[in-house]
Amino acid sequence: MNETINTIVDCVFDIHFESDVVTESFLNTISKVDSFEEIIKLPLHQIPDNIRKNDPNLKSEPLYEIRSKTNQEYKILVGDNIIGIAILNQYSSWTNSFFPKIKEVFETILDSGKINTISRLGLRYVDFLKNEDIFQTGKINIDINSSAVNDKKMFLRIEDSVDDISYNKVITNNVSYVDTLEIGSIIDIVTFVENKLFSIDDTFSKPDFFDTIDKLHEINKMKFKEVINNERIAKYGL
Repeated sequence: MNETINTIVDCVFDIHFESDVVTESFLNTISKVDSFEEIIKLPLHQIPDNIRKNDPNLKSEPLYEIRSKTNQEYKILVGDNIIGIAILNQYSSWTNSFFPKIKEVFETILDSGKINTISRLGLRYVDFLKNEDIFQTGKINIDINSSAVNDKKMFLRIEDSVDDISYNKVITNNVSYVDTLEIGSIIDIVTFVENKLFSIDDTFSKPDFFDTIDKLHEINKMKFKEVINNERIAKYGL
């Protein structure tokens, strides 16, 4: 994507996994990658283990955020059953930056032998189109009783799958992003795999694992292109 017209405000890849070791054991492993040594305890860390680990809404939430003093592009998120990597600043590139960093981080984690199985892979992109109503400028046409409603404030959620990749796509207009005062549209797309269990044993294939991650990105980009107009697709070089 062309960096000068980048609309990506959040991007994160994560895995859900099972392990026999304590969460803190992963902190030392991750510190070997690109000097990710600055460890920040997140608010969830204050909740007692027995409550957190037995609540399905909490067990896959991060407890720690790990940053690098030398690499300000990314942060790593670690919880009892989740490890993820997210952008810190402006998104640059999947091929030349984010995907290689995912490989570097997760090859180190997989080689540590601390993960037994991986039950979910997920990739989320959030785009914020400032001063734009995507229901007016994009490819979405919604009618109710033969009357167009594209000029209304809307929240649209779509859930489906392509091949073995599931996705959730949420589109909203006339909203602000986080604490900004600017108004625009948000396109929030999550692609994920939950029906393919990766067992980290003699049958595990790293190429298959990373090919699946790359496929998540391919489907995510395809679903984004379904929403935006062709002029924007050309500008982004998608």
